[in-house]
Amino acid sequence: MDPRIVISAVFFIFIIPRFLTFALAQIQDTKTLISGISSPQRNLNLGVTPLPGSSSVAAPDAISRQPGIPDTVMKYTSFSSREIEGYNPAVLIMIQSFLTRQEVLLEYFTSDTMIYTVAVTKESVGVYSSRTGREFWREVNSFLRRIRLADFGDCRKQTETLSEVLLGSVSMQLKGKSKAVIIAHDALNGFPFEILVYPIIRSGSGCAKTKYLIEGREIVYNNSAAQWLNSRIRSRISKTQSTADNSLAFVGFSPGFEFHECIHELYNANHEVSTIGRMFMEKGKTPVILLNENSNENNFKSIARFSHILHIATHTISSEEYPEMNGLLFHEFGSEQNISNTEDGLLAIHEICELQIPADLIVINACSSANIRGRIGMNWFSCADCFMKAGARNVLCTLWNVSDRLAEKFMVEFYKNYLAGMSFSKALQQVKVRMITEQSTSLPVNWAAYILLGE
Repeated sequence: MDPRIVISAVFFIFIIPRFLTFALAQIQDTKTLISGISSPQRNLNLGVTPLPGSSSVAAPDAISRQPGIPDTVMKYTSFSSREIEGYNPAVLIMIQSFLTRQEVLLEYFTSDTMIYTVAVTKESVGVYSSRTGREFWREVNSFLRRIRLADFGDCRKQTETLSEVLLGSVSMQLKGKSKAVIIAHDALNGFPFEILVYPIIRSGSGCAKTKYLIEGREIVYNNSAAQWLNSRIRSRISKTQSTADNSLAFVGFSPGFEFHECIHELYNANHEVSTIGRMFMEKGKTPVILLNENSNENNFKSIARFSHILHIATHTISSEEYPEMNGLLFHEFGSEQNISNTEDGLLAIHEICELQIPADLIVINACSSANIRGRIGMNWFSCADCFMKAGARNVLCTLWNVSDRLAEKFMVEFYKNYLAGMSFSKALQQVKVRMITEQSTSLPVNWAAYILLGE
């Protein structure tokens, strides 16, 4: 038989069908990527799909492992869809393309008995798993309780134990990186990773001097890889476009609540917003300062969309019994003078999601502002989620209650760093490092409450 006929037959029977299968798979990956980016949700994680033949028992919904793989490090020095079949390769490639060489993205998934960590850098992708138990989660809860009560006394050993579990497997990915993007789900959502220590001290190893993770790295949080990608893409687009002439450099709201019938007055909030506004003015930037009765919900909805940085110093409402009431308070809330006003002074979670606020940064300087959640349809969204859904690229908020005086000091220092030319994450890191070095503010309860969600 003519060899050319044989070669042609092999080509059409074997080569072309495999090529078409590969091409269709790539198209499907791209469709999945686009759908993931266009509709970010809190638990939309890396486009992960279950591995063939894997068991979903006692494992997070987003990740399933192949049977027979031991609970040890599974590391890949470079990304390949054949090596990590359970992950959408298009999404991982997209993440790597948007990361800089100084950044590492760490995503944590948890179950009752396991912690899975996905570590993505410009150079590599690693998947890690480690066993945990009830004792570990009790340790986490005890750790958080002691921080919030400023009972940090003999907490160093506890910090080192948690650091070994949460950072030990990714210590090589952290080495040489100046910025970490943390995406923590379920039981670890809201955990302040910057309090962990690095480098890791393991039992039996030589004693190396450790520091808080925040002392050596900028820390940024996010709720999903898709949301982080959204934020990074919008940031890149905005840099290619000229800034609108009508964009306000800083818009600050402070209801103050002086002589309010039912709300505790914020004594330092007006001074905080006024001081920051003056700092912007001295740099030749345009601020808008709205205090007391001018800091109302109607003005917020009218002006917020024109701001580059939006700062809100206020109280929050967080109720498990009435989640529809959860949100941010403005001056007219609960006031008898509010009868003729169409707004009630409560900017509820569902209202935030309906707004258009394409700000580079929104600061919610209020108690536990990162923990305010409301139900929209069948899903729960945090206040920060909704601001990012409304178009914000970054949100600075708090994990627990902060004092009025300390909140002012923290924010003035943050903006001083930003106006000196630092990025938002770098400015936040430097505030925390400075507070750590001062004896009066060195405890984590004073500086770890503030977290940055975004890019």
